[in-house]
Amino acid sequence: MSEMPVSAPSGGTSPVRDYLETVLDLLEEHALNRDRMDWARVRREAEAQIADATATEQTHGVIDAVIDLLGDPHTFLLRPQDAEEMRDQEAAPAGPVPTGRLIDEGFAHLTVPEADGVTEAERRYIREGAAAVRDLDRHHPKGWVVDLRGNTGGSMYPMLTVLAPLLGHGHLGSFVDAAGEVSGRWLLRDGVVYVDDEALSAAPHPYLLAEPEPPVAVLIDGRTMSAGEATLIAFLGMPRVRTFGAPTAGLATGNVAIDLTDGSVLVLTVAREADRTGRFYGNAPLAPDQPARGDTDALTDAVAWLRSVRPPSRGGNRANG
Repeated sequence: MSEMPVSAPSGGTSPVRDYLETVLDLLEEHALNRDRMDWARVRREAEAQIADATATEQTHGVIDAVIDLLGDPHTFLLRPQDAEEMRDQEAAPAGPVPTGRLIDEGFAHLTVPEADGVTEAERRYIREGAAAVRDLDRHHPKGWVVDLRGNTGGSMYPMLTVLAPLLGHGHLGSFVDAAGEVSGRWLLRDGVVYVDDEALSAAPHPYLLAEPEPPVAVLIDGRTMSAGEATLIAFLGMPRVRTFGAPTAGLATGNVAIDLTDGSVLVLTVAREADRTGRFYGNAPLAPDQPARGDTDALTDAVAWLRSVRPPSRGGNRANG
């Protein structure tokens, strides 16, 4: 999530009403599902409910009710205490990092966990993840497993940076606004992830695999969500990629985190996500190409598929970021 500050408008009838109006303005102007709402009615009813309110915290339940009407599980209001706890967690120096291992005599298994959106944590995540990729690649793996199971999100940019050697070069996906217009293209250039012209990698990862265009099996489950789903989407539409496991959480949307004047944070969904082919995703689970069956583990299915994939034609090599 990216953050942008916001303050209550000047003037108005009271600080509490100004606070509510600020949040309603943000929802009406930017929420992905804004067009499904009768905003004049929503405002009348919300303002009536806070007519006697004397503190902004008395608006929080009303705001929650408006957000519920949007029908968007990725939009929510964090109370000041919860927002402070979130900031403390983001500021923590340690967090999970990608790890790798060789499996089944020659396949690379790269586990990609959630990633923090704080610069120092991002640098550590990319540094450790890039080292894992390079170490695995020294063994010239016959295929790669990218394990996104349990990846609950955070920031997609360090994840995509670590995975740059597997993702190719150029367009990876997009943010798409409520009108269906592309509001930001995900691009990979020389190991740096961009949204349009803005570089969003905390550090570059310009590494070329020893064996270009490897087959990639991506593992997902019900706890693959948010930025984890965006990372999955960056692989969709690529040749020699197949997904395994269980459907994702269904939060494939882009958010902004907006600081409010009382210390609360409005986490607001402003865009759907699209893969490199232009296919849209959003608040619906992404199903795997091959669901896990019975007691069969997704990793077992993935390795079986990798063994079956034929080597690519050597007519030309892909340029990697």
